[in-house]
Amino acid sequence: MKKIIIYATISFSILTANGILKLEDSKIVNEHSKPVYLKGCNLGNWLMLEMWMLDYHNFSENGIEDQYRFIKTLEDRFGKDKAETLMDIYRENWINEDDFDVVKSYGMNTIRLPFDYKILMNSDARPFKLKENAWYWLDFAIKVAKSKNMYVILDMHGAPGRQSEMDHSGRSGYNKLWTNKDYQDQMVWLWEKISDRYINEPVVAAYDLLNEPWGSGDKELKKIILRTYDAIRKKNDKHIIIFPGHRWGIDFYKEIKSSKIENVIYTMHFYPGLFGNGVPKPYTHVDYFRNGLQDWIKKMEEFEAPLLVGEWNVVHKTAGGGEMMRRYSDFYEQLHWPATMWSYKVLTNKGGIPEGSWGLVTNSDPLNHVDLTKASYNEIKAWFESFGSMKIQKDKDLFYWFTTESELSPLDSYPQKPATINVAPDQDPLPGTWKATDIGKALDGGQKISNKQWFIYGGGDDIWNKKDQFRFVYQKIKGDFSFKVRVDSIRDTHPYAKAGIMVRKNLSEQSAHGLINVFPTGITEFGYRLENGGTMSAERGPEVNWKNAQLKVKKTGKVIEFFALNNSEWRKIGDMDITMWGKSFYVGLATLSHDNSQLTKAQYSQIELQK
Repeated sequence: MKKIIIYATISFSILTANGILKLEDSKIVNEHSKPVYLKGCNLGNWLMLEMWMLDYHNFSENGIEDQYRFIKTLEDRFGKDKAETLMDIYRENWINEDDFDVVKSYGMNTIRLPFDYKILMNSDARPFKLKENAWYWLDFAIKVAKSKNMYVILDMHGAPGRQSEMDHSGRSGYNKLWTNKDYQDQMVWLWEKISDRYINEPVVAAYDLLNEPWGSGDKELKKIILRTYDAIRKKNDKHIIIFPGHRWGIDFYKEIKSSKIENVIYTMHFYPGLFGNGVPKPYTHVDYFRNGLQDWIKKMEEFEAPLLVGEWNVVHKTAGGGEMMRRYSDFYEQLHWPATMWSYKVLTNKGGIPEGSWGLVTNSDPLNHVDLTKASYNEIKAWFESFGSMKIQKDKDLFYWFTTESELSPLDSYPQKPATINVAPDQDPLPGTWKATDIGKALDGGQKISNKQWFIYGGGDDIWNKKDQFRFVYQKIKGDFSFKVRVDSIRDTHPYAKAGIMVRKNLSEQSAHGLINVFPTGITEFGYRLENGGTMSAERGPEVNWKNAQLKVKKTGKVIEFFALNNSEWRKIGDMDITMWGKSFYVGLATLSHDNSQLTKAQYSQIELQK
């Protein structure tokens, strides 16, 4: 295996084809066997909604956290027909023909089109039946792409029964594809219908069978993917088919004997510095180019196929921004790997491009949200229509680097990775009845204790989803209490490093809990797991002033309330009922590095626990 040499620029050529794209010598080529470089972005939040992309975090009093609850709120209030009309108005305005031109202006030629299966059908009951206008939105995207000389990758972002408990599969906490044969039959049936529709459509570059199938194991995933692949191939459909990787890779697809694998590529999503591989700094990406991606190059040589990097983004300007994004784009093109960044448009409440930007474009002016649980039909309709008329702002940094002919900075010019804290320098005894533990086998932490300040060293990968890993300094108590603390600082090991107050049912990694914390950015958050082994949810709080970043938790009866100090006033972020928890529970300080290869250091003061 020859190690790829990383260099500044690479020639960019867009090649179109009259025929279906195919694989030759581990490269995607057209009908004339000329290489086709697929580079583009996802049209996220169009045919599958994700609340964070609307910056609709917890705006409604009833907590609309995913597309399922978003649409169900409309259905419960206005009926299914009017709800569907509203959603069509939303879709008409979120993306229109001009947006394809904007994508193309960045030098891109490909749209990855995330869609929910509910776009195609209403009922899950047998016999399976498509909507009367099932193909309207996919046809629209393909038609516009064809007029712009672009390609489309069809991405089933939300499958029948849902493929994980994550919100981006369409319904948080719902993961039944893998255990319900009817849902599996439905998925295969849908892809057969998609194949019937687009079997001869050259604008469709590939079928991306299933997005982020994180609710399964290897065997279940491999079984449903091969079954879907066989069903499409039986129709003599020649399109490239994309096999999804799992969190840990694609090795389970090796040595397939039950099916004849042809015209298949594989896909992974890479977010170094955001979800693994370190912190969002330039040195993390330098290391990923020199090591992480080199491992994948070797892997794809073994598979004799390209890898679709279906989602990727640097996000933070301080992590390299547009220049680092261009470096990735050029690198993937050099490898003949198709790549589609996430995402085209992401809105922000304040408007304008933030330091951490997920989109090519955003809204220029502040947003005017409405509460779906209270607003009238016409108010919601007007809100959806506003997405089509709002002033859009390009990310100038991204646009410059995606279109410039300027040379990139050498990798060696970036600052080297600073020293990390791998071993806690202090193990002071805790006062009184305070105790400490590292939940979920987190990296051993420690603490330095004085009368006025506590410095707590904590590791762990996350406090999220179904299980946790972090440093917990706690007391076991009964009855009502009030706990207040000031967080003076937290070492920036990751944007999602956490320091705050936690109330926990027990000390297992899957315990129910509530947490009010502050991130290194100063943003506060209330996170909670309602039952042992459940999936966490979260509600964003205010951005606090680091000169006086105070948090408070108060229990009265069976209800615990969580507060953050906002402009000298306590703002309640959330609450939870712990009726089923029993008589005693654990209250303390939670410290998380969000990178279990190192420790963060959080400084706490004004620690006041009243029982």
